[in-house]
Amino acid sequence: MAKVFAIDLGATSAKCAFFIDDEVVANFNYDTTRRENLLENIAKKATEIAKENNIIMDEVDFVGIAVCGIVDNLKGSVVYSANLGWKDYPTREELKRIFKNENIVVLNDAKSATYGEWSKGLKEEPDSMALFTIGTGVGGGAIFNRKLVFGDNTGFPSEPGHGGGFQDEVQCICGLKGCIEPVSSATGIEKKLNEVAKNSTGKLGKVYNELNRVIHIKDIAFLVQENDSEVMEIFNSCLEPLAKCISVLIHFFDISMIVIGGGPSNLGDPLIKIIREKLKNYVLPEFYKRLNLRKAILGDLVGAWGVYQYGKNYLLKK
Repeated sequence: MAKVFAIDLGATSAKCAFFIDDEVVANFNYDTTRRENLLENIAKKATEIAKENNIIMDEVDFVGIAVCGIVDNLKGSVVYSANLGWKDYPTREELKRIFKNENIVVLNDAKSATYGEWSKGLKEEPDSMALFTIGTGVGGGAIFNRKLVFGDNTGFPSEPGHGGGFQDEVQCICGLKGCIEPVSSATGIEKKLNEVAKNSTGKLGKVYNELNRVIHIKDIAFLVQENDSEVMEIFNSCLEPLAKCISVLIHFFDISMIVIGGGPSNLGDPLIKIIREKLKNYVLPEFYKRLNLRKAILGDLVGAWGVYQYGKNYLLKK
């Protein structure tokens, strides 16, 4: 019976969970904008939650962490995380010290979400899939032949938001040209929504004026459901670079399933429909007619589920 503590460490919050025998028995969120002694403070909170739920920390089989940024899976270190301000951070060694546990799993957050969605959400079917997470940026991961892809060169594949020349409207802060991230991310979509809303005389402008603050996607979700023309035009424009990127993956690898995750995926069928319609322009008919595109099944704990499942399958079974 596996007992595990898992952390999905994001730019603004950490989503943490205790797992016992494939069940979440306790979970909590932690504000990660307070960066000083971040992992130590998460550990203190975890100890409190464990005590409240009669979980003995010394009996935890392993601690898993999914981190936003470039992760060296073999070394268990974070090569670079702009959001956390980490560079060459010895994550595995720090967690060993803090939790007094030698069994530590460190994954990139997008890879972890991919593995969580495939292993838990989809019950390890199909044999190949790709996940695109639309959030602060655009992350992603892939399963091929029932295994999480780490690559054979750098070991860092999880950055579909960068490179590729899929748009020429907005310069990405990474310095590369054509990245989909500044346009197709939730950040990019919300930026465009606010730019248009300022001068809108329609329902979008009404929401903007009534709220008297920056609009977030969840604020205009009802307009997406209503198929508001102004809002849908923004989503169509912003998601086109993402569709172009997905089309290359489909043609190159003939992948069985594409899954869309992240906050905007909560919009459900309307969002998937936009991407599906866009793909008509970029995917050959032979591939398109067998396209399996869907929204992610798991919610906020997808990253925690991923690092738990990965550690259980590749650490505990050794």
